[in-house]
Amino acid sequence: MVIVGVLLPVFFMVLAGFVFSRRFGTPIDSLTQFSLYVATPALVLYALVSNPVPAAALARLLLLMLVYTGTLWGLSELVGRMLGLDPKLRRAFTLAVVPMNVGNFGIPLVRLAFGPAAESYAVVVFVVFNIPLASWAIWVAAGGGASPWRGLKETLRIPILHATVLAFALAGLGWKLPGPVMKSLALLGEAAIPLLMVILGMQLERTSVLRAPGSLIAATFLRLAVSPFLAWGLTVALGLSGLEQKVVVLQTSPPAAVLPLLYALRFDCRPDWIASNRLVSTLASGATLAVILHFVL
Repeated sequence: MVIVGVLLPVFFMVLAGFVFSRRFGTPIDSLTQFSLYVATPALVLYALVSNPVPAAALARLLLLMLVYTGTLWGLSELVGRMLGLDPKLRRAFTLAVVPMNVGNFGIPLVRLAFGPAAESYAVVVFVVFNIPLASWAIWVAAGGGASPWRGLKETLRIPILHATVLAFALAGLGWKLPGPVMKSLALLGEAAIPLLMVILGMQLERTSVLRAPGSLIAATFLRLAVSPFLAWGLTVALGLSGLEQKVVVLQTSPPAAVLPLLYALRFDCRPDWIASNRLVSTLASGATLAVILHFVL
């Protein structure tokens, strides 16, 4: 029942966004912009200022992210070649396997599973994985033809990065934000949690599924089944335990991320296939996340 109590609210919020979009056809751009530029940065800033993460824990997370990303990248390339995918579809396959939905799905999932105590660490996991992978996704979607400076430029424009830098600067200087400001950030951060899930549901409502069962199943299996075991093995190797280990394993287990689809659209890297994979992996994640929650709760 505990597992149901965690997963049901998550998928209910996604369903609410799906039904709302289907019923009213509301444009999603305004909600997405509000989440990107206001609510989510407020959540990041409040969580990091309220509960600073030690430098040693941050270093372990950075190392874990590098090894995790490199291993999944290699596996996706290997499986893509074994399936005989053409180069463009193989890049799309990689974009579907490596980046997980660590923000829209991961943060609310951790919050519901472990409560507010885990939120600051979940936000750090989100930042450590999301910001570097944004540059990586641009490079992969462009077929390695994008300038590294372009990827860096796109990354520097992400408001979440600005909130992260500000939080670390405040911690380094030993400064605290005024109480009313912290309360405002807390309220906006609370709004970000359901908003992320509703936006995900609205995005899924706009998605159709292609007839490409082999590659879709393979990518979904790597994202939902292989990824959590890889994350668990790396946490053991790096000495993470307790709540930190549980958060990392759970937050690297969600379905395919949203960001690669945006870059796939920009660089014409099979966005139709990536959108289909995102829908399939999100639906399948109900079963896999139930199993993972059984072990981490």
